[in-house]
Amino acid sequence: MSESVAAQPRFLVTGATGFIGRRLVRRLTAAFGPGSVACLTRAATASIEAQTLESYRSMVLKLIRGDLVNDLVSSEPPPAVQVIFHLAANIDTEATEAQASVNDAGTRHLLDWLRPTSRGARIVYASSVAVHDRDRLPTAAISEDSPLVPRTAYGVTKLRGETILRERADQDGYSWTILRLPTVYGPGQKTEGLFDQMVRMARNGSLAGRIDWPGRTSVIYVDDVADVMIDFGLRAEAAGQIYCLASDESSLTVGELAREVGRAVGRPIRPIAIPAPLMKVMRLLAWNPTLQAAMPKFARLTFWRLSLIVSDGFWFDTAKFRRAYRKPLKNTQEGLATLLRESGP
Repeated sequence: MSESVAAQPRFLVTGATGFIGRRLVRRLTAAFGPGSVACLTRAATASIEAQTLESYRSMVLKLIRGDLVNDLVSSEPPPAVQVIFHLAANIDTEATEAQASVNDAGTRHLLDWLRPTSRGARIVYASSVAVHDRDRLPTAAISEDSPLVPRTAYGVTKLRGETILRERADQDGYSWTILRLPTVYGPGQKTEGLFDQMVRMARNGSLAGRIDWPGRTSVIYVDDVADVMIDFGLRAEAAGQIYCLASDESSLTVGELAREVGRAVGRPIRPIAIPAPLMKVMRLLAWNPTLQAAMPKFARLTFWRLSLIVSDGFWFDTAKFRRAYRKPLKNTQEGLATLLRESGP
């Protein structure tokens, strides 16, 4: 057995084969060595996951087979680590609560499995802006103290995961840090996600990609998320804290973001302005609670998405985060250049 496997790991990562998890593991191994990292992994369900697991095996990382949807997460005992990065989640906004149960029930199962060794550890939980969401026309950015009114099963289950994590801390003796994330982008990002769609529409010269949507939205580059997780996971003052993460350009509108993407792919966009009367009607429709309650479930997601682009939907106030984390973050221009370079044509 190699020395790196025999060594006691300092970090445990769930969701290690996912979009953020892959970048986090890469940074942890580069900074602390392969022997410092253990990954709780399930059987691969996609080719990228299988490729990632094979790369982890070649790096001689400690891989623990398990699945958070099971009451008994793993037949292997949990390692006694310093920091647990809990990233495993179902991020599909179209999923039902039952389908997204890994977000809440999975968190409970993880804590049950970790209980023998979690005392004194820090658990860093990757949460989402979706736990806040909005229940009326926005008038300000979302901060850590904003109302919690999730409108999707994803947001509901992620909020439950936060609650479970916080409620179990005193009993199990661990500390926690919750990071609420906006849209995270970078190489390997979610197919059909915001940036994936914008890049495709810009390259195709799509008319829909030119609409100057006025809703402000926050984004952050994937490597910055991984760096923040490691930094806060090792800092005592981040214990018991919730942070809303976003880049320093957190007030870009969806239309401005589309134009940044167009410039990055070499297809500048000439924006199409939405007439003010039409925009007023769309906002009234998107935020009408009676209409939302009356429409079939399959249509609610459409109106939910509309509300996020016609008004300031997932828009973060990052003042608390940037007081605690002062290192430079990639701006959108830098992030898009890296995304396109590493992703290829």
